[in-house]
Amino acid sequence: MKFTDVLLEQFEKLGINELFGIPGDFILPLLADIQSRQRMPFHYLSHEPAITFCADAAARICNRPSAVFLTYGAGALNAVNSVAQAYEEHVPLIIVAGFPAQKEIDRGLSIHHQAKQVDSQRLIYEQVTCCQVRINSPLTATEQLQKALAACRKYSRPVLIEVARDAYDYSVEPPQAIAVPEMPDTELSSLTSQLKKRLEKAKKTVILAGIDVRRFNASAELENFSKKTGIPIITTFLGRAVVDHTHPNFAGVFLDDADTRAYQLLEQTDLILAVGVIRTDSNFAAHNPLFNNEKLVDIQQNHCQIEKSAYHHVQLDKLFRKLEQGNLPNYHYSKAATDSCSIPDDTFNADNVMRTIHQQLAGSEQVVPFVTDVGDCLFASLQAEPSLCLAPAYYASMGYAIPAAYGIQAATGMRPMVLVGDGAFLMTGLELGHFQRHDYAPIIVLFNNRCWDMIQAFAPQLECTNLNGWDYQQLSQSMNCDYYRVSQSAQLEDAVQQALMQTKKVSFIEVELAANTRTERLNRFAYRFLNA
Repeated sequence: MKFTDVLLEQFEKLGINELFGIPGDFILPLLADIQSRQRMPFHYLSHEPAITFCADAAARICNRPSAVFLTYGAGALNAVNSVAQAYEEHVPLIIVAGFPAQKEIDRGLSIHHQAKQVDSQRLIYEQVTCCQVRINSPLTATEQLQKALAACRKYSRPVLIEVARDAYDYSVEPPQAIAVPEMPDTELSSLTSQLKKRLEKAKKTVILAGIDVRRFNASAELENFSKKTGIPIITTFLGRAVVDHTHPNFAGVFLDDADTRAYQLLEQTDLILAVGVIRTDSNFAAHNPLFNNEKLVDIQQNHCQIEKSAYHHVQLDKLFRKLEQGNLPNYHYSKAATDSCSIPDDTFNADNVMRTIHQQLAGSEQVVPFVTDVGDCLFASLQAEPSLCLAPAYYASMGYAIPAAYGIQAATGMRPMVLVGDGAFLMTGLELGHFQRHDYAPIIVLFNNRCWDMIQAFAPQLECTNLNGWDYQQLSQSMNCDYYRVSQSAQLEDAVQQALMQTKKVSFIEVELAANTRTERLNRFAYRFLNA
């Protein structure tokens, strides 16, 4: 078999239906060979960080790996920050990066796009991927490819596959069927037994669900376990969409003590089952005492430790299916309290913008995924409860949302609602020009307060946060977007309704916000983060 055929076959087995990337010299022969087969569409934008965000979003929304093709050095190294975000937020991203052919290396000359040494690309990527392989021999190509793809699936993290310029033409061994490792029955029984003992001793138990509940397809099992036991479920900020918010035991999203119901449950409990939670400063820096080791059981995919017992083959879905069986205590949770994240008022601020959008979408039959960038819009998005929500809520790299919208529509056909501040938009907003090539029609809501608001929240005295002077009407219309400018809720309602009916073009809604209307949620977050 030719290497290109093996590569595409293995991608299809992972559920990959589309490819992303930016062409560059070292990857061109492989891309041309892929194109000749016409098995998958190839999507491109203008800049490597953006196309990697795009592939990241496709992986998140479909909950399976996604592949991005980049050239050697200048291309792959330009994407390192985007890959780092995927690594830290557990996104299964496959980086296919070009690499020089052996005959180029043998010349003894420095190779264009090379950094300090020929291997610099791989050495740098060791910091942001869970596996690195190189396809530079027909004898090992299939084995190396399958090794990387298996790691991507097992750990739900990025992998690097370097492909030599001439590797597309390799005749390679056909792939062997690789059995998916199962959690051993002895380990499953032992861990289940220990967890049941802890549950029986506890008077008040809470489930804290993190993003890996979704990454490893355990949402249904965790919801069923909660329903049977009555144990309330709280999610982290990053994991806010891992369980159904209409679940009878859903108790909210925890970010800080403004989440009254969630905070009180965590404070008063004597047992927290933290399931698939990434322990981050953005969630826990100001509230670390809530999560002391005496009442916390940290259950991760592949790993869990209870007292002196360590388990290294944990599968979250299998574990909670097993826990459901047999007798379990019942906690009779009832939704009594309500959260008080912010007090509604008549100010046209980010919170009220989100309430208006939520009301408009609640009456729509369309499934509208949310993708939100970093900044005040991220905190304001808590005023809505989308069933699908993508956001870099931990690593927090700005500029994610616009290219992510492309990735969502390319992978699913769904039109997302994009929440983006003016600062983040200026990083990647020009990628909107590519959307018209496929008649993609996301709804872009630009929160324009003419500054880097989140930077001001952390450094009020800083004088380099002003973003005046951009004409978003001309900018958006030059990229064939329908444009709306709104400065009050009634105008926003009309704009959202019209945007929902526009299915062939990007709808661009510029929300004009006055200075100093930053949400209290962001102010509190900045204060507590800095004073933790």
